[in-house]
Amino acid sequence: MMEQVRESGLLVDAEARYRDLAMACDQAIIVSAAATVVFANDAAVGLLGATQAAQVVGRPVVDFFALPAADVERRNGGAATYTDTKVKRLDEAAVSVSMALIPCRYAEQEALQILMRDIGERQKLEGRLQFLVRHDILTELPNRTEFRDRLVGAIARAQRNARQVAVMLINLDRFTAINAKHGTETGDLVLREVALRLKNSIRQADSVARVAGDGFGLILEAIDQREQAAVVANRVLANLKAPIDAGGVQIDLSGSAGIAAFPSDARDIDTLLRMADVAMYAAKEGGRSTFRFYFPELEAMTHRDQARREQTAKRIATLTEREREVMDVLVEGNSNKAIAYLLGASPRTIENHRAKVMEKMQADSLPDLVRMVLDLNPGK
Repeated sequence: MMEQVRESGLLVDAEARYRDLAMACDQAIIVSAAATVVFANDAAVGLLGATQAAQVVGRPVVDFFALPAADVERRNGGAATYTDTKVKRLDEAAVSVSMALIPCRYAEQEALQILMRDIGERQKLEGRLQFLVRHDILTELPNRTEFRDRLVGAIARAQRNARQVAVMLINLDRFTAINAKHGTETGDLVLREVALRLKNSIRQADSVARVAGDGFGLILEAIDQREQAAVVANRVLANLKAPIDAGGVQIDLSGSAGIAAFPSDARDIDTLLRMADVAMYAAKEGGRSTFRFYFPELEAMTHRDQARREQTAKRIATLTEREREVMDVLVEGNSNKAIAYLLGASPRTIENHRAKVMEKMQADSLPDLVRMVLDLNPGK
């Protein structure tokens, strides 16, 4: 008899020490016996949305867990189980937790010790990291990797439904000049506004991504005729033209776009993107702020344009430093007086420099010179 009393006293003492340790622990702990909560520490009380243990103790475990505790106890057979699950708080909110279920004895009966740790913040961080892997940090648009994967899915749907899917590549006109004149912070504001306008310009089934510094890609699904893609392109370019208020600075912007379609133009992604890129540069060559559909003749035109740009670059390389300064002033459209101030020279010297520049560049006129330089430096 005395031995039983002694053992009973030891159990009471052990449970008291357990309670003290559990209360001091910052990890949420409850104990379940007969599928009912019989103990909850302060951390568990807060996690479950209560203000005191009495609001938790005595309630069925199933009020908080989707998995009935009694089933867990029978299935475990003495082994601990670890899982990530959802816990329902008293205010009906759901909390993501990492849970350990450990069979034990409590108050001289079989019980289950349940340790819970809130992993909501961890899951948010993991989700954010996963998002950033496939999205552009500045605009939060899908990045090039995500764009290609979405294009794979769009092409698969087009094949199943015997439809077409169009790819539109957009490049902002003279965006480098905005950064140079107003700074990269203003440029970033412009890019965010462009991203918003592009999202508002497309249908719900379509996608938009940032695929380069000032380049964006659109996937237009369920296209049957080119005219449908043309309607979207006109809307997109019109929306880009509206002045942008970038931190108090008004920015006038435009974009050039190229369009290619699957399967009418190409049957693989790389070729499709290359064709859209060729069409986009053709739009730039054609005066900017417009769009072009891909057609085979554009390939030869692109090669000719590239050869012309390379020749212009070689000619510029022959200019002296002074002649380069004169050319820059001419391209900006300034007068002889501005050139005279720049060089500190007489009108006769100005005319001499102008003649040398025009001769070396093989330009027949000032507009011809400006066109050559802008072709070589689209950002001007």
